[in-house]
Amino acid sequence: MTIEFGSPKANSELINVPSLVMRVDAASIRDYLPLSAKIPILMIFVQASDPDSDALERSVTALVQKTAGAMIALVVDAAASPELVQAFELNQIPSAYGLLKGQPAPLFVGNQPMEQIQLVITKVLEVAKENGLNGKAVVKEIEKEPELSPTLSAAYEAIDSGDYEGAFALYEKALLENPNDALADAGLAQVKLLLRLRGKDLALIVDSDATTDDAVLEKADALIATGNSAAGFNLLLVLFEKSAKDAREPIRLRLVEMFMVAGNDNPDVVAARKSLSLMLF
Repeated sequence: MTIEFGSPKANSELINVPSLVMRVDAASIRDYLPLSAKIPILMIFVQASDPDSDALERSVTALVQKTAGAMIALVVDAAASPELVQAFELNQIPSAYGLLKGQPAPLFVGNQPMEQIQLVITKVLEVAKENGLNGKAVVKEIEKEPELSPTLSAAYEAIDSGDYEGAFALYEKALLENPNDALADAGLAQVKLLLRLRGKDLALIVDSDATTDDAVLEKADALIATGNSAAGFNLLLVLFEKSAKDAREPIRLRLVEMFMVAGNDNPDVVAARKSLSLMLF
């Protein structure tokens, strides 16, 4: 029987995993054992500084990766997880087990030639197929945080030290370096807010009646800065709606800045942005 690596059937269920070969312990193994209902698992028990264990792990890693997601492998450090050694009643390290639909089956003990391990893997895949396990493991890459430019890093440090003017200048510099830098845009909006509210009693501003346009802008700042973005946006939207058309642009720009401060995924931002759009058109 021929096993086709790397060519899953159309109805294969894709299973996201961090890697096709993973080191696990008594706690983390619980995250992967349920996958044996969808995809065969090869488990190997190894120990540190053991040549046979090292060789077996290298061979298994190469061969499991060759299956292109038809199976995954779990590597257990026997010394670090004695409870697993006891649960599987191991008498020798290294040892290999197959796991299908939650049922473990001993495969071999000790290191084996790569050709022999390949035969075992082929057999495990055949049995898995006969039992309807047609899942395919897909390595899901972890998204890396974007690396900050030196200018942005310096701006963050300036904010942490209370140097808002310095941070302001650095964010402007970052936007000159990269006009499409969303982090710099949001940072500039934040530092503008910090500068406007520096030294002010936010609780007093929040409780004020805000009878003038400037007072409304200040109260909206204080509300957003203290976490009540919905109320702050509402103040700005009301001010925008009642203002003359030729006086609306500064208010619109203030709203856009505050959207960045609160975060575009914030439900209050989504609602306020929709309301602003309706007023504009």
